Amino acid sequence: MELKPKLFGPIWAEYDGSDTIKFSHSKQSGPEMSFAKNSPVDTLLASLGHCIVMSVQWAAAQRKVDLKPFKVEVLGTKALDEPGRLQKIDVAVIGPFVDDAGLGERILKQAKAICTVSNSLNCDVTVSQTD
Repeated sequence: MELKPKLFGPIWAEYDGSDTIKFSHSKQSGPEMSFAKNSPVDTLLASLGHCIVMSVQWAAAQRKVDLKPFKVEVLGTKALDEPGRLQKIDVAVIGPFVDDAGLGERILKQAKAICTVSNSLNCDVTVSQTD
């Protein structure tokens, strides 16, 4: 029998151009969520999503580029062996957040490199962009 790893999330972080990042368990826009009754892993995933959003903002500001609204989806996969931990986390930036796709790729690469949360985790963290 093949074991399937447990998934955590997805958690969504939304950048709408304001100073407030909104979080949810749904791709739909909505009010900020509370993590009190959810898994602490969801809180970790939200922290990573928040860090990626802020890192994208910082990298774009360095290049003097205006950002379009975008969402970040964060999905964690639990390791099958002990100790209990995440084996990998997949982060997807949804939507064209800048007009130039090549520049968007460079901004994402820099954002991943400067994200303190992703750099602190002891698992594989991938950051990609989807439309």
